[in-house]
Amino acid sequence: MKQRELKLYLENSVINMYFQDDAPYLRNLTQQFWEEILPQFTVYVSDVVLDEIRATAELNLRRELENLIKDFEVLEITEDVVKLSDAYLSHRRLPRGDALHLASASIGEMDFLVTWNLRHLYKHGTQEMIREVNARLRIPVPTIVTPDDFLGEEEV
Repeated sequence: MKQRELKLYLENSVINMYFQDDAPYLRNLTQQFWEEILPQFTVYVSDVVLDEIRATAELNLRRELENLIKDFEVLEITEDVVKLSDAYLSHRRLPRGDALHLASASIGEMDFLVTWNLRHLYKHGTQEMIREVNARLRIPVPTIVTPDDFLGEEEV
């Protein structure tokens, strides 16, 4: 019996960190995650990710970002995604884009949402809220992680 491939949603902070020269430690972790971890997953982004990349003012960086994600699956922002993001926003103060990332990963039945957004997405309160809302609506709950969560433990 074939094992189900795990699905991973990449939020913009991880994609952008790949090129962040002003944060070399996190950039290097992100690049290591990209090389060692991402190939093990089916990787998704959403229309929100694409919109944020298209808003990148610096043309060369925008092209690099687009090239970096060109082979990933894209989740559409459907009416269900918008409704779920509204439900999240009614429970927790978040930027609309972050709520849309959470909703895209949930509706898309992702196993993981990967972020460097420690301020809004990775926070314990956000993770509790998404578990509570998704359980009530019987929607799968993605595990919210950082790239470091995948790289942090060495095999013994």
